[in-house]
Amino acid sequence: MAEFQVISSSLGSFTGSIEKMLALGANDAECTLSRIEFGNMVNPESSFTPTSIISSDVIIPAGSYVEGPIGRVNISAGGFLIYIKQ
Repeated sequence: MAEFQVISSSLGSFTGSIEKMLALGANDAECTLSRIEFGNMVNPESSFTPTSIISSDVIIPAGSYVEGPIGRVNISAGGFLIYIKQ
């Protein structure tokens, strides 16, 4: 069974073996990711090569998940629970 470190975040960039992200908020709230780099994170981080990149705003309705693997992500609006694989 996989173990996760769960962090709560609003704005900023995050790096790691992100398994999934849950958009937070009430009813009609929306959260925005301005960049998502999909792929499995490696050590050292400088060797990470994303398999796919979305570099335009992605609006995620509250209560919805974004599934990984995600190596890097930038949150530009709203809040998320970020599940990082240990």
